[in-house]
Amino acid sequence: MKTILIINDNTPEAEHAAVFALILAQRLSANIILASNPEPKHDSRDYEWAGSSHDETIAEPIHTPLMKKLLRRKKLHPGFSPLIQEVEVDMQGLSLLPLRNDIYMVVKGMDEFLPQALLNVNLAINNLLNQLQIPLLLVPSSWSENEFTRLVYLTDLRFCGIETVRCLAGLAGCWKANLVIAHNSASGLPEIEMKEAENIFNQEVSLNVGYTKLFLNMLDKNDELNTLEIMVSGTQADLLVMVNQHFHFNTLTKQYFKDKCALYKPVPLLIFPS
Repeated sequence: MKTILIINDNTPEAEHAAVFALILAQRLSANIILASNPEPKHDSRDYEWAGSSHDETIAEPIHTPLMKKLLRRKKLHPGFSPLIQEVEVDMQGLSLLPLRNDIYMVVKGMDEFLPQALLNVNLAINNLLNQLQIPLLLVPSSWSENEFTRLVYLTDLRFCGIETVRCLAGLAGCWKANLVIAHNSASGLPEIEMKEAENIFNQEVSLNVGYTKLFLNMLDKNDELNTLEIMVSGTQADLLVMVNQHFHFNTLTKQYFKDKCALYKPVPLLIFPS
């Protein structure tokens, strides 16, 4: 069964992301592990088990306020009730590593308007994405929706990962959302004609994914400076999907978290390992 790992660094952003992660888990029929930073120890009577531990490095059960909130909130929704477990981890020590084989996605909240937002994103990529090699979902603090209706995956169609698209199709299917492949030619490669692009999309992507709400959007390479605006505003994306360090990743993340964040309605960013 899928498991979603939520990073709890004891901030309002972490709580905000965790609430959405619970909704996501219920949609995906996935369980949850809440990875919480060490907190001052309390009397042993305060400890409660939320489920079995996944690793012998977990010294004792913990039950943070966020854990209690998630347990309360899951009772408010009918349908699938995820198993929610909490583990105490040292984010700097990367004690999450033994868990990675069980994890479908890592969810982390962020304050996208902080001056150091881009630095925080890069730290999350280095400490989580690169180490665990699992997709990382960054949830902006100002994002107030509870569903996805249009997922936009920025890639070069010629290098579009079928397994990545299948994963996204499974995610989109939870909401019957549109899934858009936004083609942007990789640096140094020639543009491809629309007819060739449609052939690649139909024969090599869509046919092998089988998701009826999968679409192709050809971005204008000459409009690279406005790619972020096109993806967020033009395509009305409510989830941006990219592969770490691929296809203008650094340019777009710099725009999103530093140069132009205040100009757009921030939406979650799903980053796949390279």
